[in-house]
Amino acid sequence: MALSNNPAALATPLHSPKLSAEPSTDTVRRSSRTKKSVKKFEDEDFVVAATPSKSASRQSAPTNRASRPKRKAAVAAEEINVTEDSMVLLDQVVTHMHPDERTEYKGWVELESEPAFFNAMLHLLGAEDFKVQELFGLDELALELLLKPVHGLIYLYQYIEGATASDNREDCPAHLWFGNQTTTNACATVALMNIVMNAEEAVLGKELQSFKDMTLSLPPPHRGHMLDKNDFIRSIHNSVARRMDLVSEDLILDNKMEAAEKKRCVQSRKKPTRPGRIQKRANTEQAFHYIAYVPVDGQVWELDGFEVQPRCLGSFSSKDEWLGVASNSIQQRMMADEYLQCSLLAVCQSPVRRIVEQLDACTEKLRGVGHSMSTVPANLTGDATDLAATTPITTSPGRPPARVIQQSPTLADPEHLKSQQTMLMAEYTAELAAREEGTELLRARQQDYTPAVHRWVRLLAEKGALRELITEAAGGD
Repeated sequence: MALSNNPAALATPLHSPKLSAEPSTDTVRRSSRTKKSVKKFEDEDFVVAATPSKSASRQSAPTNRASRPKRKAAVAAEEINVTEDSMVLLDQVVTHMHPDERTEYKGWVELESEPAFFNAMLHLLGAEDFKVQELFGLDELALELLLKPVHGLIYLYQYIEGATASDNREDCPAHLWFGNQTTTNACATVALMNIVMNAEEAVLGKELQSFKDMTLSLPPPHRGHMLDKNDFIRSIHNSVARRMDLVSEDLILDNKMEAAEKKRCVQSRKKPTRPGRIQKRANTEQAFHYIAYVPVDGQVWELDGFEVQPRCLGSFSSKDEWLGVASNSIQQRMMADEYLQCSLLAVCQSPVRRIVEQLDACTEKLRGVGHSMSTVPANLTGDATDLAATTPITTSPGRPPARVIQQSPTLADPEHLKSQQTMLMAEYTAELAAREEGTELLRARQQDYTPAVHRWVRLLAEKGALRELITEAAGGD
């Protein structure tokens, strides 16, 4: 009998035939003594009785019908075990994160394109000479507002798998530090390191300087591998992560491995397709990628961790001219990916060290004017002195400190010095406030309320109030 394609026809209930003296062809033969019509079974028919009677056993259905309750009971028991295991696993997942868990985690989590997060990371890395600013345009006015010098640009764009690689790539020169991305989700830190390691007249800090010295003679793939194995840098990258972020990354990786295994098995059994026929599979998952643009020895380089070699974009003569060369390349990418999402960050020189050095020089000049020291507010001179004493002044080779640069044979006007000191203190306070704001954003990102919410919802379910709340929210009775 052919099956109907009409859903309504398939859903039509079966009707019991009328009994008559003549043999009926619409009945199903159940035994040699009686003829019964087809019975419509309900869920209650499959409940196993605790102590079945003898009469019930004599009038029971065939063997296949008796086996159904056992099969259903086995499935139910298995589902109960799976549910219990899932609840235990869920309780373990939503517990509070151990302080060392981020350090022990060997993977990398996704990092948002948020300047405050990058600044907090640089502060934790010990790279105090850098400050990340967000760019909302590539016009001359937007580039002019950036702190100088600009050590590099970080471009985040929506990555399209299978896109054609850029041309004009060459072997990595010895004076350029370039590392490849060798693991998932590390592109943000790879791009940041590709800029920081090439920065001139900047102090990297103890850990980063040691990492640069150790990897300076390595090729780009080995540098990326050493970056992946560096617990100090990886733990700071993962400092923004919560427990669910770590679990989610592990689950995504496990699903990718499972999908790859299934694809490999399917391809081994799959018949070859006809020539000229391309099968495309839609990928709804959006992936984003970070790349870096840096000026090194009069040349502008595009450093993409996914590419084996760097790409030279052109040459420049003045310090700020390189921004125009890099912005032209970025604008070409934006035009090619017109409907895709992107963002742009600038890694600049932090003004904190310059402000501290200028405050120190200004305070020394005010002390040199003996008769006017009494007119200087005590809090300004005291703060400037403490600031210069507590903040280390470290300069790069060949770069004299600001206190030497600003010394003059003739003493400046005391009123002008006091005005300059007040302005510098205001700048310093603003920079400290911005740094503290970034730290607070990082702490807020680390704060995980999942355990409290999970406990609250579980208590509501145990009290029987959760279903009522769900019904009320859905607008039911």
